[in-house]
Amino acid sequence: MGWPQIVFGAALVVVLLGVSVYYAWRQVLALRRLRRLPDLPVAETHYVRRQAFRRLLSSALMLVMAGLLAIVLIAMEERAQQIADQTDAQRSLGQPTVFTQDEMEFLNRWLGVWGSILVLLMVVIFLAAWDLWATRLYGVREMRKIQADRRAMIERQAARLRQQRNGHQGGI
Repeated sequence: MGWPQIVFGAALVVVLLGVSVYYAWRQVLALRRLRRLPDLPVAETHYVRRQAFRRLLSSALMLVMAGLLAIVLIAMEERAQQIADQTDAQRSLGQPTVFTQDEMEFLNRWLGVWGSILVLLMVVIFLAAWDLWATRLYGVREMRKIQADRRAMIERQAARLRQQRNGHQGGI
């Protein structure tokens, strides 16, 4: 395993840890803020609470991904590289690739960990898409409420102006 791979892997682990801790902390603050504002509308309270839980779950999954990635890089990557180099050497000589039972067990574990990382990444992406969709739905719903309130206000003002106009015309 070369230095560029070590540096990139370590940077990826640090970024994953940093992002997950940062967003988890922001969601904890959002939940605390929600407790201090009991007069918020129920719809907004539910939206913010669900959003915070989705984001906390994503942060926890990113933390697990960072841990698995660190395990792969520290404990498994060197041996996986040795097996890959050995396989390349056998193929270049025209020999069939044969793995020992120990190598097969290791490769299955290695693939399992990488598969888990990819599944976790997929779930985090799914949660981010779900969060985006929920935010869009909430925004559309709130915009419709604002438009309905505005229409009702305009109708009330128009009715009041009609009454005033009719009152003036009747008095003349």
